[in-house]
Amino acid sequence: MDPTRISTQVSVKHCSLCQGDTEYYCFKCQQDLCMQCKKLHVVDLSTKHHTVTSYAEKMKYPPKQKSSQSGYPKQVISARSQDPEHEPCVMPFIGHKPKKSQPPVWLSPLERSEIQRRQYSDMIYRLRGETIYDRSVLLEGLRHDQEAGHKAVTIRGQSKAEKRGQGLKDLIDEVLAGDLEDRSIIQKTRMTRHMTKLLWYYHRFEQLSETMETRPFKFLRIMTRKHSPRKDTMKTIIKILVNLMKEIRLVRSGILRRAGVEDLLTLLSSPVVQKSLSLTGVEYCYHISCVTPDRVWVSDWDNLILTDTATGKQLHRVEHSLQSGHGIHTVNCEGELIYIDEEHNIIKLCNDMETTTTLIKHTDTTWIPKCVYCSPSSGDLLVGMSRLDTDTDTSTGKVMRYDNTGKYKQTIPHDDNTPHTLYEIPVFITENNNGDVLVSDWRRAVVVTSGEGVHRFSYTGPPSGSRRFRPKGICTDVMSHILVSDSYTGTVQMLDRDGQFLSYVLTRQTPGMDYTPWGLSYDVTTHSVWVGSLNNNTMSVCRHITRHLHLTSKSHCILLSRSN
Repeated sequence: MDPTRISTQVSVKHCSLCQGDTEYYCFKCQQDLCMQCKKLHVVDLSTKHHTVTSYAEKMKYPPKQKSSQSGYPKQVISARSQDPEHEPCVMPFIGHKPKKSQPPVWLSPLERSEIQRRQYSDMIYRLRGETIYDRSVLLEGLRHDQEAGHKAVTIRGQSKAEKRGQGLKDLIDEVLAGDLEDRSIIQKTRMTRHMTKLLWYYHRFEQLSETMETRPFKFLRIMTRKHSPRKDTMKTIIKILVNLMKEIRLVRSGILRRAGVEDLLTLLSSPVVQKSLSLTGVEYCYHISCVTPDRVWVSDWDNLILTDTATGKQLHRVEHSLQSGHGIHTVNCEGELIYIDEEHNIIKLCNDMETTTTLIKHTDTTWIPKCVYCSPSSGDLLVGMSRLDTDTDTSTGKVMRYDNTGKYKQTIPHDDNTPHTLYEIPVFITENNNGDVLVSDWRRAVVVTSGEGVHRFSYTGPPSGSRRFRPKGICTDVMSHILVSDSYTGTVQMLDRDGQFLSYVLTRQTPGMDYTPWGLSYDVTTHSVWVGSLNNNTMSVCRHITRHLHLTSKSHCILLSRSN
């Protein structure tokens, strides 16, 4: 073969983000990624839920497209229930190892291997996107503690050495300060007396030997033979020691070190609007309930729809929901929709988008449910209710707590016979990580009570400003911050868990915010906030929390590369 006819040109695919060689592929972004870009891609909050695989896996196992009549998969998996092993309505621990169920026996070997491969793939995505990042944060903290501890030990050791050296110096000074000649005479006298006693004992022993012949030596031999351990005795002692050592058990002491939320996440100095999209099927975005980063429920006055966050298209529509601009729907830990229907019943829609269950039947016509929220920690339903006093033409409100089956548990305020001055009309409701119940009330205040129903504080607006405050959508983030939209100022405000104003997350001057924010929903997977519009059908995703991505350039990179 003529070597001149062989082409030396080779086509090499480059990374979509840099000029590195392609080694991985993201199905969500449809991007080629090099090793370094992939390491950042799987830990960045915006993309850590994306499906990233090697090119060999991409060519061998292309993703299967799921379809249904509504354009939405039959099973909607909530971001809060991606761990198959966790109990219902319990947030999964970061890095928790999922329990893999065995594939059905009637499947073919090829199908069984495919299911197992996908199970392991999910585990790998969770490990490199969550667990390894958490461990890298812990490693960084341990390194800091090691440096600080070594420094502290060094300083303490130097201090002790100085004290001991000073004591030795004082002793030497004391010896040198005395009369050495007098001391030597005294010491010589004592040694002479001691030698005299020894000679006396020696002569006394010789006299005993002459009178008693060899009795002392026989006595010593008897005593030696009497008290020296024999071989069987030594074996017994060794056996006892071995048995004692076998009973020794190592006991873990101290508390297992875990990375806290403040160690894993940090607030952005300037929150950003990552993207905005126009939705089909609604005119406004009064309320939002996040299912996954790709699916959210959105409602306006007349419609309640499931939306694809990538395209803004409607995937499913719920009939006969309550006409309201308030928080009339929520999502439980299994990703199922819970909403208030037009007859004021609390309904659960299963993931098949067909089966419905009436959780709470509306029987007391004096009280009307206005908003509902499902607790991610306990699964309880919090229902904000209101009634109109026709004599005084004023409204009073309360919050009812039910379990996940609709069984009554608690009323806030707890005494139903007293005037309900705590709330007027609860329009939006949520729960914080510490169990506090937060209500956006019609009387222009955010009212916060403890889980037991004790009033903690009421927030009526930032300390500076016009003091005009109209709270609407409300949610909390993983760091227990309270986020509330204010329709009067057109802002989203952030408070700490005790109601102290911290900052504005969004204002009218924020790039991409050309509308008045209304509905809010927090995505626990990407730690971002979905913001709905009062003016049109625009919905935006805002980020105010990020990870410490600088750790990916240290030991985290090594661990990530090993995970593949």
